[in-house]
Amino acid sequence: MDKKFSIKDIAYIGMAVALIETCKMALAFLPNIELTSFWLVMFTLLMGWKALIIVPIFVAIEASLYGPHVWVIMYLYVWPLLIILSHTFRKNTNVLFWALLSGFFGLFFGALCTPAQVIFFTKPDTFNAALKAGFAWWVAGIPYDVVHAIGNFSIMLVLYTPIRFAVNKLKTISH
Repeated sequence: MDKKFSIKDIAYIGMAVALIETCKMALAFLPNIELTSFWLVMFTLLMGWKALIIVPIFVAIEASLYGPHVWVIMYLYVWPLLIILSHTFRKNTNVLFWALLSGFFGLFFGALCTPAQVIFFTKPDTFNAALKAGFAWWVAGIPYDVVHAIGNFSIMLVLYTPIRFAVNKLKTISH
């Protein structure tokens, strides 16, 4: 894999960020239903490790739209984790595998975000209280994580095959 970013890579990154942001805004009226996970997986399958650069650009745009808070820190490590997982299993073409991976990622999204929540709100001598508050925050969000899981699973199940076909076609055309 070429480690330098080509003009094609820069174009893919721009399109990826625009597509993710557009889909996020289009689905904003549905709580925890998003295409961000799906597109990060797909762009990882297309671009490999270079897809990691999508995350800070996406997060910067999100922070400029909604204002920075602890979620910025969460996004900066949770989304790259999905890219790492996707890259690790990139040779797997089983739609059910990807739907399950995406679903479990959605289910554990709140748990993955909890450490940042705990660290961000810990003050001197309050780690135990912050830990309890973080646990309560995660538990309170489980119903939303379940919705997130069902959405991710369903989206991947429906869109994986046609988009993976398009990604593979794009890879052969652009080489």
